[in-house]
Amino acid sequence: MIRKNIAYFLSLLLVGAVSVANAQQDTSLNREVEVIKAYNPTISDANKINDMPKIDEEEPQKPTFNYSIFSQPVFSTFSVNELKAATISQPPKENTGLGLVRAGVGNYNKPYAEIFFNSQNTRNTIFGLHGKHLSSHGKLKLEGGDKVKAPFSENEAEMFIKHLFRESILSVNADFTLNGFNYYGYPVDSIPSILKEKDQTINYQGKRQTFSKGGININLQSENNNREDFTFDFNFLYDYFGTKTDQREHFGEFSADINKPLNTGSAMLNAGITFVKADNVFNRHLDTLATSQQLWFTLKPAYYLGGDIANIKIGFNTWIVQDNNTDPVVKIAPNVRLNFAPVKEIINIFAGVDGNYINNHYSKIAYENPFVDPEHDVINTFEKLHFYGGFDGKFATKTNFKLSVDYSMINDQPLYYLYEYVYPLTDDINNTPDPSIVDNDFKIMYDDLDLLKFNVEVFHTASEKLDLLLSGNYYVYKMNEQEEAWNLPDWDAKLSLGYKITDQLSVSSDIYAIGARTALILESQGYGTLTMYSSSLVALPPTQKSYNLNTVIDMNFNAIYKITQNFSVFGQLNNFGFQKYERWFGYPVQSFNFLAGLSYAF
Repeated sequence: MIRKNIAYFLSLLLVGAVSVANAQQDTSLNREVEVIKAYNPTISDANKINDMPKIDEEEPQKPTFNYSIFSQPVFSTFSVNELKAATISQPPKENTGLGLVRAGVGNYNKPYAEIFFNSQNTRNTIFGLHGKHLSSHGKLKLEGGDKVKAPFSENEAEMFIKHLFRESILSVNADFTLNGFNYYGYPVDSIPSILKEKDQTINYQGKRQTFSKGGININLQSENNNREDFTFDFNFLYDYFGTKTDQREHFGEFSADINKPLNTGSAMLNAGITFVKADNVFNRHLDTLATSQQLWFTLKPAYYLGGDIANIKIGFNTWIVQDNNTDPVVKIAPNVRLNFAPVKEIINIFAGVDGNYINNHYSKIAYENPFVDPEHDVINTFEKLHFYGGFDGKFATKTNFKLSVDYSMINDQPLYYLYEYVYPLTDDINNTPDPSIVDNDFKIMYDDLDLLKFNVEVFHTASEKLDLLLSGNYYVYKMNEQEEAWNLPDWDAKLSLGYKITDQLSVSSDIYAIGARTALILESQGYGTLTMYSSSLVALPPTQKSYNLNTVIDMNFNAIYKITQNFSVFGQLNNFGFQKYERWFGYPVQSFNFLAGLSYAF
């Protein structure tokens, strides 16, 4: 079975590569892309370019269209790490203007507006503003046949300042987001009539939810990454997160990175402190609505030895976590990495072992799955050992590649499921049967697992006209208790292509694919009979009902045509394959949708 899945996975990547070769001869513009921010390549371990950021009218911050609040159109807990570029050069100086305004409309009653503003390039400082609104007021048809209202809205406001010192960059960013959506989904069957009643309080079916988040980030980063120089970098972050269902979270974090050259090698230290507090959540220790509060101390010392051809980093990671309801928890994991470049800048072989203790704080889980139980309080996940190895390098001057294998041993991995039960009615006159209800907000269970991951990535750029990114992952899960890794895919892949046809017309396309997933409903079996040893009813264990979610192929297309130096028109075709896949079990996404509009650079 694994060999069959691997063959299917590699076949998809091969078909994607062939389609790219044909795409350079195809000018019918019938490809599609989910619009995301363009791939921005950088060089690892290289000195930063001393150039101020700018707004490029051809590469603006673009909207995404899904019901997940975050950017990826398909679900994957284990994300793809994009490749570094093979080459990079400093662009010529040009007058970039003050900003950009974009506005458009689309189907599903979708208005869109976005504005960028930045001060004119100065020697040392840049100031900028960004605002965005995107919303949809359409309806979607569920698998059970119901047509439901599925509105969403995304609002962003951001201010940033960057100041260049002699050897470092100070960045200050303040932002606010307000995102809204409905709990519109229901799995498999039609929605029970009792849930369609106005102002029903049985569960969240049809209810409105909003996420509001505001924060400030202050970052100081050394401009020179040479390990022979002493460097001190720090990052401070504070976020306030709130929901319509009255949950509130305060998240504050301060971390510092220090590099101290020694006679041989250099000493490295990453240290930080994190405070997180969530109110009105179902505290997992107290089994009641209460406050959950944690204080994290992180210490990651390491020693670096070697040069460009071969080097090694040896250290360990330590986390000390104080929960307001439990005793302190201490976690330790190794941190070792070896690099060997037999042919400098052509191929690099790497291997290592490390680990991670993941803070599953309230807003992290809410953004990961917005349809989760809004009163959630999730256990932290410990990746106690993570072994990895592989090689990366260049096929040619402008083509980078990466092949790697990862093996992780993970404790307390969160897994999402839906809960079903019989809702008791009091209609004894008409003898109405009690309906079976599925809560459409996801509950969370935990399991330990071993994860084996294979990764392939290729990035190619041809002059200034063509960019190509091909990436894919194949996953093998070994669960400790559960039959399946619920809602996690066996594989995922991405093909991105950007092509500048003329100085006026630029097009791009993305194809996202994700393998089959297995969703879970736990069905309550009610209560058993009384026994001579008990005077109360005993709850029977729930039964598991699993459902297969089909393979997803999400095809998208984007085009920008510059009418004049200041005016452009744009068009976006999303989910061009008309696939009505489910982002989460019971929650289908919009089928084919488009957005078109006008942009003005000033």
